[in-house]
Amino acid sequence: MNQDDRFLKREYLRNLFPIVFSILGGTVNTLIDSVFVSQKLGNPGLAAVTLCMPVYLLLCTLGSLTAAGASLLSAQAVGRERMDEAAGYYHSALTLCAAAGLLFTLVGVGLCGAVTKLLSRDQALRRYVHDYILVTMLGTLPLMLSYLPQYYLQLEGKMREIVHTMLLLIGLDFFFDWLFLYRFGMEMQGAALASLTATVIAGLYSYPALARGYSNYHAAFRRPSLRETALILRAGSPTALSNLLDCVKLFLLNTIIFTVGGIRATAVWAVLNTLLELSVALTSGIPQAAVPMMGAYCAAGENGGLRILVRLQIKYGMFLAVLFAMIPMAARETLEAVFGVAENMSLPFLCMGIYVMADLPCSIWAAFCHATGRIGLSDFLVSWRKFLAPVSAALAVGFSGMPLWIFLPVGGVLALFAAYLGTAVCRRGRKEGAHALSPVLLLDDYLEKEKKVLDFSIAADRESICRASEQIQAFCAQNHMSLKQTMQIELAIEELLVVLVQRDPHLQSVDLRAFSLEGTTGIRIRFAGKRYDPFAPHPASENERMLGVDLLKKMARDIEFVYAFGMNSILISFGQEQRKEG
Repeated sequence: MNQDDRFLKREYLRNLFPIVFSILGGTVNTLIDSVFVSQKLGNPGLAAVTLCMPVYLLLCTLGSLTAAGASLLSAQAVGRERMDEAAGYYHSALTLCAAAGLLFTLVGVGLCGAVTKLLSRDQALRRYVHDYILVTMLGTLPLMLSYLPQYYLQLEGKMREIVHTMLLLIGLDFFFDWLFLYRFGMEMQGAALASLTATVIAGLYSYPALARGYSNYHAAFRRPSLRETALILRAGSPTALSNLLDCVKLFLLNTIIFTVGGIRATAVWAVLNTLLELSVALTSGIPQAAVPMMGAYCAAGENGGLRILVRLQIKYGMFLAVLFAMIPMAARETLEAVFGVAENMSLPFLCMGIYVMADLPCSIWAAFCHATGRIGLSDFLVSWRKFLAPVSAALAVGFSGMPLWIFLPVGGVLALFAAYLGTAVCRRGRKEGAHALSPVLLLDDYLEKEKKVLDFSIAADRESICRASEQIQAFCAQNHMSLKQTMQIELAIEELLVVLVQRDPHLQSVDLRAFSLEGTTGIRIRFAGKRYDPFAPHPASENERMLGVDLLKKMARDIEFVYAFGMNSILISFGQEQRKEG
């Protein structure tokens, strides 16, 4: 009996589409702006929106730096059953986001003119660029604050609220774009104001949604220490670096493409870039749906669960990436008409599709390193994926006379090759005498090889429980446990599963880990569904059914219950009692 993917697949898929949709919300706003602006102002307006994107991405960098870092630290704290510490990171992040938002609003508005001149060399586009940037800078505070609840709603498993927030954001942005551009005739500043207004209203909904019902995270400001601030910023650096490099990359690619192909190529690039922003929902959403769980599983040392999560990302991610690549090709003429582009987009769409399929594995690779604490390697992978590979490819292809858009798949393949080399160097650079790391994922499987831990899945039926009991007996014998300790672990598994099945007859599978580590034996059990702590005080009417659970409470040295990511986790520890040899 081994660990299968039934439990984690259910939890991952439950997260996947709301997270993809939540990322899609931000990119759909850009798409809506692009469509409205292109129909209202033509190619100059569409080109101006593209030129302004580096500023928007820079502000996203500031928001994601804190939100992603704090949420990852909170997830790791959850994996160690430290819920107060997890909530503390949220409170500190809220303070940091608010302070940074106010500061950068003041700085950004003051530098608006200089930024406009930097981004636009074309005098005809400069007014549009200035109007869009000014309104965007004024919205820095709500934009930064909007990131935090989205990350923490995922930690709480409140996926429905994530979808509601994004539906609200998209619907309001569409309405305000129509209102400001067509009814009020506000042109470019109307498109930026529509996004800002929609973001503010969606943020006003998301914070109460996070705190509603059972929640570990309630809005409160806490002054972070310098050490805590450094931890948050370091943990968030791969995500922030990704956004920052997107900003710089887009600026350089805009320059290269405009230099090589002029305004017509820039208009084609505006369409590609808008669709690539939509693809971010996949290339970022696929791994982001798993990052909090990977952080918790890494903190708990559960390598089997980490491998399952990576396989799930590859399996479902590649299917969606291929589907995404096919859609623009099938709808080419429609998209050309919607964006008002006269060029034939067949080759650009083909190159874009190949790029997305190459970019996804690299994104999963970098996110895994981030979640498992290899921040330096993650930053290295992000640097190649987001900047070095695409810009190098654009320079080489753009000035070689080859079709310009081939730079996209060339950059994707180059990033994958760099990721392989970086990981190989990291593995071979392991200190002498240290445990060997697994290829690609760089996991330390020492505990599994020494049979100090046993990960397995159990179907919720009597026959599976009996088979698990036999496996547990063999594990306990390998670790020289006494008969008492073996019976404790067997009793814990049997009694808990009986209670869980009685409570939820539809329970299909649970994941378990038995361990014998550093003077402690015990089990960790994870199961899906609504929050349920079988060790909490129960009504007198349930006393008979809970006799076994009450007995476990008396036998156990420590019991920890955590509800996070929409899953229940129970850690039961017993004292170590080595059986005498000879």
